[in-house]
Amino acid sequence: MCYEYMGEIVHNSMVKRLALEAGLIQKHIAPFFDCTSSASQSWIRSSLKQLSSLTSLAKELLESNNNTCRTVVINLLASCYGNPDTLFELATLLKTGIVLPRNQLLAQEFTLVAASQGSVLGNLALAGASTQCPLQYAYHGKVSEQFLVQWRKATSEDLIAERVRLLHGDLPQQEGETDQVFQFLLMQANQGNADAQANVGRMYYWGQGGVERNMEEAFEMQHAAAIQEHPDALFDTGIMLMKGQGTEKNLTKARVYLEKAAKKGSKGAYGTLGYIELNERKNVSGAVHYFNMSHQLGDTDSTHNLAIIQSFYNAFHPDPYYAHTMFKLASERGHKDSTMVAAEQLIQGVHNRTGNCANAVKFMMLLSGQSNIVTRHMREAALEYQAGRYSSAALKYLVLAEAGEEMAQYNLAWLCQEFPDQIKYSIPACTVDYFSRSARQGYGPSQAYLANHLWNQKEYYESARWYAKAAENSVPEGLFGLGYFSQDGLAVGVVTLNSTSFYFGPQRNVSLTKELWYQCFQMGVEEAAVGCGLPLLWLTISSTPFTTVAMVLVPYRHLPTHSFLHTVAHYYNRAINSVLAGYTLLRFQGNECFIIFDLERHFSCECVTV
Repeated sequence: MCYEYMGEIVHNSMVKRLALEAGLIQKHIAPFFDCTSSASQSWIRSSLKQLSSLTSLAKELLESNNNTCRTVVINLLASCYGNPDTLFELATLLKTGIVLPRNQLLAQEFTLVAASQGSVLGNLALAGASTQCPLQYAYHGKVSEQFLVQWRKATSEDLIAERVRLLHGDLPQQEGETDQVFQFLLMQANQGNADAQANVGRMYYWGQGGVERNMEEAFEMQHAAAIQEHPDALFDTGIMLMKGQGTEKNLTKARVYLEKAAKKGSKGAYGTLGYIELNERKNVSGAVHYFNMSHQLGDTDSTHNLAIIQSFYNAFHPDPYYAHTMFKLASERGHKDSTMVAAEQLIQGVHNRTGNCANAVKFMMLLSGQSNIVTRHMREAALEYQAGRYSSAALKYLVLAEAGEEMAQYNLAWLCQEFPDQIKYSIPACTVDYFSRSARQGYGPSQAYLANHLWNQKEYYESARWYAKAAENSVPEGLFGLGYFSQDGLAVGVVTLNSTSFYFGPQRNVSLTKELWYQCFQMGVEEAAVGCGLPLLWLTISSTPFTTVAMVLVPYRHLPTHSFLHTVAHYYNRAINSVLAGYTLLRFQGNECFIIFDLERHFSCECVTV
């Protein structure tokens, strides 16, 4: 028997038989799907025991709007044969009303069943929806445990892909082996360039940049670079020989390469030698010696291993909390096993200290957020976007967004904003809703979008606070937006920005606007220079006495290229589409007015009588 809550599929006797053969309990689905169309038995039967074929077929049918009922049946069958995430995909369609009739209750049932059967997306969705800390810990913990199992396997077919945020210029680096950057590196590697060989080897090893993992190719490249005494390649070759990845296991050769890497300053090499001392030679003191050397150099694995030795051997440190402190330190440095241990210790408590569920969840989220299942789905969505299949990309991002993946929420909102006429699915309030979800998870540009939206809705109180959050995340638009509140005299009370409180009352406060826009300008990026520098320049000039002419001649040809004045002048002149030269001199009614740029504070104008 496969699942307990699959529901009843009616009207089509062939579909009924297939459902029974797959072990489906028939209960709830019948009222929502039209299964009256005829279907051939062969196309389902031939795919019943081929999970990838089932999943691909379901997605193909869904994206082509070809027979909704068949799509549902195939997704159910795929879930029975080892892919419970297809159940969560159905839950997403039911929850949002995309393709299938909206049904929140059934969507929740499917999410629960998917999670109970090990769906990563289902568990993440339940964790995000829960307000109870122990449940959040349990859901994130289940995902984390699955991820660690996959991570430890590190087999060639387990793609570990990077997340890609649309609009940020990193998509060209995700095109795999056809990408120009990879092809250039490969050409250099084949010509014997050791740096290129090491880089290509790591791309093959980890599946970076869209390149499929290939341990044999990874070892060949790393070994070629190691022969040339490349420090990183010496270490990586030693590791692969020690583990038997891409080559036969050989501890003797591994130690030779690792000792060479250690002599060249490889922090990981010392730690690996410590691992060999502990596990092969059973020499605890020797292992601690190597681990300490590597730990001092910042090696994360050695920090973790010192905590392990202290936990099991109580060998070298009198502090009872030393192991826990080291686990947390290794976790902060990115060590996955330490993150799991630190979370477990925090939830249970350490040495008579009370457990801290909230902190335990934070550590567990660090681990569950790295799930290779999520990154693989993100990769598929990015490839659909690259191919111009925006509807398919939106659908894939939608499933991830409903699972709580922040970057998917942002990408979906951005797609709906940029390509509304090219996405065939009607996703309710897509842009506003998913930018808002992304903003609530702390992404600055989404917070700025939400602030702008609230401003347009005249919800100024909430808008100001979201602008402040965006500013705290180094988004220039956050400071720029706050400046308008003080410039226009919009009373929103006290707003806290980076632990500093600002009062926005009903009176215009030009000084505060200048302060905020100047902080924005100091961020240095082009968006800040243009978006805040020019308004600040105009505000400063327009707020000077009326005897000052409202035109500025800004000299920049004879100024240092990277000077503050040159930057403002450059963007000012670009904005008015003219090239101005001369001196910082204004003439009006017998006065010469000089623009003074106080690098510590603001712009000002001073006039002297001629």
